[in-house]
Amino acid sequence: MRKIEFKSRKLLRTLFGCLSFTAVAFVFQACYGIEPPWYYNVKFSGVVKSETTKKPIKGIKISVTVLNNDNDYGITDENGIFNFYASIPSRDYYYMGMDSVVYANPDSVRINFLDIDGIENGEFSNKTIIVNPAYKDEVKLFVELENKN
Repeated sequence: MRKIEFKSRKLLRTLFGCLSFTAVAFVFQACYGIEPPWYYNVKFSGVVKSETTKKPIKGIKISVTVLNNDNDYGITDENGIFNFYASIPSRDYYYMGMDSVVYANPDSVRINFLDIDGIENGEFSNKTIIVNPAYKDEVKLFVELENKN
């Protein structure tokens, strides 16, 4: 009889301990919340045209630079249209590199336009613009590039 009481008390202590820990975890989460994600996805879309002819340009690489990385990019189709998603920091923070400090800010993201198809449809100058995608679902860009000739 005594062994059964001991086992039931041990079982109750374990159950009570688990429930107490779970309750503390819920209270902590309710008070402090869950940390928001460091990044969120933004859709970049739009059209790239020639500044002189106003015709769409095929083969332009549009890349989003965050923390000096151009990992997210899209390429224009025959109609000069592009659509892609990029990861944007959700808040200001610093990144410590090997020999430098890089500052990331969702209010100022560089968008680079680079002619990657060479002379196939004319040569166009590269262009960089700064946009503010902070907390938006989509950023639409309508850009005209200058002919190099």
